[in-house]
Amino acid sequence: MSEDQVWNMEVRLARMEERQVQLYAMVERSLAFHGDVANRLGALEHLRTKVLAVAGLIGLACSMAWDVLKNRFSN
Repeated sequence: MSEDQVWNMEVRLARMEERQVQLYAMVERSLAFHGDVANRLGALEHLRTKVLAVAGLIGLACSMAWDVLKNRFSN
């Protein structure tokens, strides 16, 4: 191998290493984004559960109040 071929090989290897580092960084960012999205979805599901529970309690209270008022005015 000539000196130019060795130099070209070193340059190609350096570029390949740089691309590999960039790919690792992209994968790390993607995984971090995925984790963030998963955490936010979990928080939204927890919030949805709370909202549904509160809506159920409000519905129960309104239903009971309606029955009381209906019975009071029908008698």
